[in-house]
Amino acid sequence: MRGAMRHHAPVRASTGFSMIDTPQRLRRALTLLGGADELFVDTEFHREQTYWPQFALMQIAVRGAEGGRCFLIDPLAIDDLGPLWRLLLDPGRRKIFHAARQDVEIIHHASGGLPLPLFDTQVAAALLGYGQQVGFGTLVQQLTGVTLAKEATFTDWLARPLSAAQRRYAADDVLHLIPVYDHLRAQLQARGRSDWLDDEQRQLTDPRAYQPDVETLFWRTKGSKSLKPKQLAVLRPLVAWREQTAQARDLPRKRLIPDESLVELARQEELDLERLAAIRGISRGLVKRFGAELLAAWRRGIATPPEEWPRRRRAATPATPGSAPRADLLDALLQLKAAELEIAPAILASKSDLAALASWGGRKQPGPPPDIPLLRGWRRRLIGETMLEMLAGRLMIRIDPERRLPVILPVAPH
Repeated sequence: MRGAMRHHAPVRASTGFSMIDTPQRLRRALTLLGGADELFVDTEFHREQTYWPQFALMQIAVRGAEGGRCFLIDPLAIDDLGPLWRLLLDPGRRKIFHAARQDVEIIHHASGGLPLPLFDTQVAAALLGYGQQVGFGTLVQQLTGVTLAKEATFTDWLARPLSAAQRRYAADDVLHLIPVYDHLRAQLQARGRSDWLDDEQRQLTDPRAYQPDVETLFWRTKGSKSLKPKQLAVLRPLVAWREQTAQARDLPRKRLIPDESLVELARQEELDLERLAAIRGISRGLVKRFGAELLAAWRRGIATPPEEWPRRRRAATPATPGSAPRADLLDALLQLKAAELEIAPAILASKSDLAALASWGGRKQPGPPPDIPLLRGWRRRLIGETMLEMLAGRLMIRIDPERRLPVILPVAPH
């Protein structure tokens, strides 16, 4: 059974926060925060109209006599946030977030650093069986019995002054993070899964995750799978141009030019300003402003020599005879293990992992196993090695005649 629910003393969010909207208040708040070795952090932002998130509010809580004390820091009212970034980048303090990716992106973009070490409660919850991307309100309700208010979820966080409901909502997000973190950390330790969290958070703590490679983004462009290598060579500089221009002008990339329009540009054998303006999704105004730059990017792509055309990688382990039933057998093993651990099967292995391993297992001379997440770190120790043993014919699945349940057993020697 998943870790038993533990109800914590309710956090008095309505009285446990202070608004920080002057440099003087920020200095006093940072003095108090500086005495804590754990900071519970969340942000509010908008990014519908911009490339970079528009940072509207930061909430930081620390432990206190009544469950916690929270500071709501207003970045729109304080010009110099350098001291705040220094606090968050201090490696001597653990920073706790829920669904940290976008919060960390804001901090990285503003400060150039990462708030390490960190603990993501959404990732931890997934490893304990609460679902792959469980929402914070759901997690709070399950672990503490408290139902959080939702009335400020989609409000305008850039408007000032913030309403009382907005302030309470923002404070709740970090004050209730304290008991959620305590529960999840204790359960990870009790169940021996703390090292799983370290592995899962590796991408969050990699600076490269926040500095996308503009030369490879074209692979993720919607519609690119229909293009031939020569056309992909044209798409590559077009997508790179859009990304760099969107960053420089702080515009949403798809608002600048949608993916479908870039793919259509990549299909063109000839292009000039008139043809450019005739492509759906590209306005006359955009052609007037950026037409010469777009044409230059297109021409760079057209001029790419054939030996430099992008080509999709073939599967590292192409299908071999019997791959499908082997994958089904591995999936049965995956389901058994996931049920035993009470976590989603997809957390242990993806369908592509199983397909790659099943194909590799059908080779007469298999060589080293494929380099897939299933065969790295805690996943390999937990289930990957068992799958390798099964593919080698040393394990089998059978029905226990007494319990009528599937069990994994070693194959008896002949």
